[in-house]
Amino acid sequence: MKVLQINKFLKTVGGAETYMFQLSKALKDNNIEVKYWGMHADDNDVNDFPKELLADTVDYNKQGAIAKVKSIAGTIYSSSNRKKIGKVLDAFKPDIVHIHNYNFQLSPSILPEIKKRRIPIVQTIHDSQMICPYHRLFNFQRNEVCTKCVEGSFFNCIKDKCFDGSILKSTIGAAESMLYHSLGYYEKHIDFYISPSNFLAELVKKRIKKDITVIPNFTDIVDPNSGVNSKNYYLYFGRISEEKGVLELIELFKDTQFRLVLIGKGPLEDEVAMKIKSIDNIEFVGPKYGSELFGFVEEAKYVIQPSKWFENCPMTIIESFALNTPVIGSNHSGFKDLIDDGKTGWLLDFSNFEEAKTKLLEIDKITTSEMKKNILEYYSKYLSKDIHIKKILKVYKKLLEK
Repeated sequence: MKVLQINKFLKTVGGAETYMFQLSKALKDNNIEVKYWGMHADDNDVNDFPKELLADTVDYNKQGAIAKVKSIAGTIYSSSNRKKIGKVLDAFKPDIVHIHNYNFQLSPSILPEIKKRRIPIVQTIHDSQMICPYHRLFNFQRNEVCTKCVEGSFFNCIKDKCFDGSILKSTIGAAESMLYHSLGYYEKHIDFYISPSNFLAELVKKRIKKDITVIPNFTDIVDPNSGVNSKNYYLYFGRISEEKGVLELIELFKDTQFRLVLIGKGPLEDEVAMKIKSIDNIEFVGPKYGSELFGFVEEAKYVIQPSKWFENCPMTIIESFALNTPVIGSNHSGFKDLIDDGKTGWLLDFSNFEEAKTKLLEIDKITTSEMKKNILEYYSKYLSKDIHIKKILKVYKKLLEK
C-alpha cells in the first residue's frame, strides 16, 4: 500500500505534524510506503519531491503589503497548487491520500485533483477550521472562547476581526469558509473523516453532514510504566501563551506551598519570568524536548493544563498518560474526552479561581497510586500505538474495498 500524507507544514510546528510523523513511522513499520506533500521550506524534515512540485512557502506574518495582496487569491483558491499536486499524484500513484491541515497555504482547491483520479481521501481533523474561519474557537481581542460561526454566519469572523484584529485577514478567512461550504467541498471530496475527540466531532457535525469516526491520537513514547517515583511537583508543559491559562496558573499557585514547574516557549515568556521572580515555589525552565522533557513529565506528581480555549485531543495528556502521570485539566472540550475525573486525573473549572484553589488543596492530599493503575489500563486499551495503527489500517482497507 502507498499513502501520501498531505499537510501545509512538512516540519514539526505543532500537534498535527507530531501526529502525522508518528503515524507515518508506524505505517512504515507495517511495510506501507509513505511520502509527504506540502509547502517547501529549507528546514523541512522530509523532502520527497523536488522543490518545484511542492507548494510555495507562505508565511503571512513575514509578508509585506504587496505580497499579502498577491497571496489573497491563492489562499482562497490555488490553481498552482492544484497543478502541482496533480503531478505528484501521477508520479507517486498513492492508494490513499491522508490529509491533515491544508486550508489557506495549500487550499481545498487540491481536493478535486485527487478525486478525479479516484484516490480515496481520509482527513484527520486537527482543529476547528471547517467550522471556525480562524480555526481556534477563540477571540484574542476579547480574550474568550468564541463559537459564533459554528452554527451562525461566517460573517461573524469579519465583524469581530478575529484574525489579529485585521478586517482584511478576517475577510479572507471568512471568504474561504463561505466558498468551500457553499460548493459542498467537504461533503463531496472527503471520503472518511477522523476526529481525535468526540468534542470536535460533534462541533464539526453542525456544519459537515457526514459521519465522523473518533480515533484518539497516540504517542510513540516507549516504556509507559517505568516505575519512576514522583518528586512531588506539579508540571505545566506547552505553549507559554495567553490562551493556555499560564498566567492564571501562576496566580493559583503563588500563595500555596505546592511546587510548580513551567516548561515551554511562547509570547509570554518574558512576562512569566518577571512574574515569578519573587515566588519561591514556581520555576520556569524554558523549553525542553525529547527525553529531557519526558523526564520532567515522568517525575511530576501531576501534569496540569489550565487551557482557556477549547482543545481537541491534547498531546500533552496522551504523553503524560504514556508516562503514567495523572493530569489536572480544564473541565471542557477534549479534556473531558481523555480525563476520567477522579480516576485518571481531575477536571477543574479554572475560570472559578476560588473553587479551583479549594479543589487543588483537596487533590494534593490524595495519593496517586490507584490513579496510576487506572492510567496504565486506560492507555493500554485506548491510546497505545498498536491500538491506533490497527484502527487506521482498518479505515484504509475499508476505503480500498469500495
